[in-house]
Amino acid sequence: MHDLYDDFAKVYDECGVDDYSLSFGKGMLKYLDLIHPDESFKKNLDICCGTGTLCGFFKDNGIKTKGVDISNEMIKVAQSKYPDIEFVTCDVSKYSDDETYDFITCSDDALQHITNIDDIKKTIKNVNKLLRPNGLFILDLNNFNLISFEKSNKSLDETRRLVYQLHRENELVCYNVKYYENDELLWENNVFELDISVDELTQMLNDEGFILESCSQHFFFEKQIKKWKLVYKKTDD
Repeated sequence: MHDLYDDFAKVYDECGVDDYSLSFGKGMLKYLDLIHPDESFKKNLDICCGTGTLCGFFKDNGIKTKGVDISNEMIKVAQSKYPDIEFVTCDVSKYSDDETYDFITCSDDALQHITNIDDIKKTIKNVNKLLRPNGLFILDLNNFNLISFEKSNKSLDETRRLVYQLHRENELVCYNVKYYENDELLWENNVFELDISVDELTQMLNDEGFILESCSQHFFFEKQIKKWKLVYKKTDD
């Protein structure tokens, strides 16, 4: 089987992730204006950036941004959409950079796609190194207690559709994804997410010098969603 993200890259934006990324960006800038009106947040790193939509939004709003993702196919799509933004293919748990950033983002429950706790800890260490003092790490987590495990269909157009089926495998949640064109199954793959709690993640971030600044299921003061919206502040120098 091909990696799901490589398969998924061609239809990723059509699945609603594109719209979600834009909502995430708009709500996040409102949050920064309200909670941090006197601070400058003009330099962003988006980890697990997918097809780069959030980076594109930041650039359109005067923010210098860079995207990192492990999927080469996702990065190819991002570069074709935004040729003037730098995108890097890399495992974010191993990513390093000489620059520091005002805020680092990781949206659409992407951190949970890192299913090894040690790799999440490595990623958090990298985030710490890459953030300036008092910089922010902004992300979301799926709340699987609110998410349906029933089979669901996502129509992309009259001929193409995706079918999702979730099930639990110990601390992991498996998404089985099937892609059909004219009712012909063209590919099928699985993706796993770690069902990590806010408390567990917060403890790992506390250990690396972060404090939890905001935790809400209301998407940056908008409608309630089935995710935790989290903002962590780096406190050490």
